[in-house]
Amino acid sequence: MSMSVSVSMASNRRRHDRHLSDNALFVVAGKPARLVDWSFGGLALRMDEPADFVVAEEVDIRVFDADVGVWESLQGHIRRIDAKGVVGVALADDGEASVRILLRLFGHRMRANRG
Repeated sequence: MSMSVSVSMASNRRRHDRHLSDNALFVVAGKPARLVDWSFGGLALRMDEPADFVVAEEVDIRVFDADVGVWESLQGHIRRIDAKGVVGVALADDGEASVRILLRLFGHRMRANRG
């Protein structure tokens, strides 16, 4: 089963399609997290440990690019926090820089899924 499947729920209120992920490692404000799903506008991340974020808080987000061996940086703000430890982050740069990073890291999964 492919782990990069478009999620269409609530699609009529979203600007960008969501895509499931393979649990990629992220760091949000210095705290480890795993990617649940993503779109070009934001990320859903399951925090590995409790975090005391507040909605609208600006955060630094890092993701490891294993292909080139470097950490990529994104900027965003906390959009939602749920009781299960999933944090919704809206990307501050809803444009070229974030899109380029997300496509490079996860775009091959999108193409494979459309097969």
